[in-house]
Amino acid sequence: MEVVVNALSQFAAETKYEELHESVVQCAKERIIDILAAAMAGSSLWEYCNKIIDTSMEMECRGDATLIGRKETVSFPMAAAINCAYAHSVELDDGHKNAGIHAGAVVVPTVLSLAEKTNVSGKRAILAVVIGYDVAYRFARSMSPLLIENGFHPSSVCGTMGAAAASSSILGLNLYETARALSLSALFTSGIMEATHSGQASKGAMVGHAAFAGINATIMAKNGFTAPDMPFSGTDGLFRAMSDDNVDVANMLDGLGKNYEIKDTYVKLYPTCRHTHAPIEGTIALCLEHNITADDIKRINIGTHPIAYRLTGTAKTPHDVQQARFSTPYCVATALLRGSFDISDLKEENIHDDKRVRLSSLVHVYVDKEVTSEFPQKRGAKVRIELKNGKFFEKTVYILKGAPEMPVRYLDLCEKFKNMAKEAIPKETMEEICDNVQRFDNLAKPGSFMKLLKKTI
Repeated sequence: MEVVVNALSQFAAETKYEELHESVVQCAKERIIDILAAAMAGSSLWEYCNKIIDTSMEMECRGDATLIGRKETVSFPMAAAINCAYAHSVELDDGHKNAGIHAGAVVVPTVLSLAEKTNVSGKRAILAVVIGYDVAYRFARSMSPLLIENGFHPSSVCGTMGAAAASSSILGLNLYETARALSLSALFTSGIMEATHSGQASKGAMVGHAAFAGINATIMAKNGFTAPDMPFSGTDGLFRAMSDDNVDVANMLDGLGKNYEIKDTYVKLYPTCRHTHAPIEGTIALCLEHNITADDIKRINIGTHPIAYRLTGTAKTPHDVQQARFSTPYCVATALLRGSFDISDLKEENIHDDKRVRLSSLVHVYVDKEVTSEFPQKRGAKVRIELKNGKFFEKTVYILKGAPEMPVRYLDLCEKFKNMAKEAIPKETMEEICDNVQRFDNLAKPGSFMKLLKKTI
């Protein structure tokens, strides 16, 4: 097997919970409650939240595994896929600070579904979460930005390897089995960025496939399937096929087992594409600092980098909720009117509100050289608000609330969870879930915990 597979399989198979610093363990708990919040939102708000269950039933994927925020149950691999789809579908899942991947939506549902199936300890589950994030992030940041520029979706592609690594850890695969699981996962990667231009509503299902594929690769490896020796660095391997062979393997593996990548995770405070968040926060900050109201506005210029422009800069007047999540003009217009942006702003009546449509037409997004020069290490935006009286104000934003440099507290994440779960489970159950996640390493059987996540209201 190649260097990448050997190193990552050794990391996944041989790392022990006791080796994790308490800050890494706490970070894993925060990732769990945050992804549960995103999945709760998706379980009721995603356009296809019911149809994806109908599809699994038609495919005869019946079982007793928990679906977050739902009463139905399905097989455990399909539960991982559906819970992943829910977590990614409403743009509230976490992500890497500069690699353009949402690993948590894949890794956390994979771990929780397998933990429910196997009844491993909470410590084992936390370890698997840490390993899954680490592997997914290392692939994504090493293949960035060419992976996206070549049209591949990092969460779907690199999430598959993260899910395989996490699954191997949960199932206790040995070094050689884990190596095969990682190698096989390379065969099953998929996902294209075209879904961000049209067909966005199905993007969650695309990412959900990564969870299913990672579990499938792991169980195939456990059952003795052979795998390529050079799945990533080979002549026709993943690196060449998807990122023009741009991966610096030494850099990719640097600090493996010492510097845990999960700590480079950001939290999403707005249910939109991350590339809209710097414009949102810059707009809110300028309006507060200078007492600007929507009626004062003549024009707003948003300077960003090419990928953000391509994904979020062109839809001035979104036609539906999916376009609204990927529309910087709409997000900025809403921030101007409300001083915030939340789930309610994605309702059809708000998207088509005359005042928001008018303000969106005043927002102009362009590629800014200064912002682009900082990409991908920094992903920000330059906001310039021009007023009818001739004055203008400008702010460049790189560090956002919820970023590793500006973290939110566990209690804040619990509030996010409760806000998303209030239509599905009672208040006392929400409190119990938040308490259980905070002491997840002391849970003997996380499978019982999963039952708390079922819809009971």
